[in-house]
Amino acid sequence: MTQKRTPRPYRAYLLRLWQETPDQPWRVSLHEAATDQRHGFADLDRLLAFLQDQTRLPPALRGGADPPVED
Repeated sequence: MTQKRTPRPYRAYLLRLWQETPDQPWRVSLHEAATDQRHGFADLDRLLAFLQDQTRLPPALRGGADPPVED
């Protein structure tokens, strides 16, 4: 018997990091493989905020609360 698999959410990015000069913060660019879209970020905090937003469950699936973190 063959089971049908439900597609899982999946995102693939090419990550690039660089500094203009050694005393400046790291800059970041993400190239989204599926859409060929490029996202640029002035620092790592903005990159992390973007990734958190991209991986956040919609409120209907969360039940109004953040999902539990598995160890």
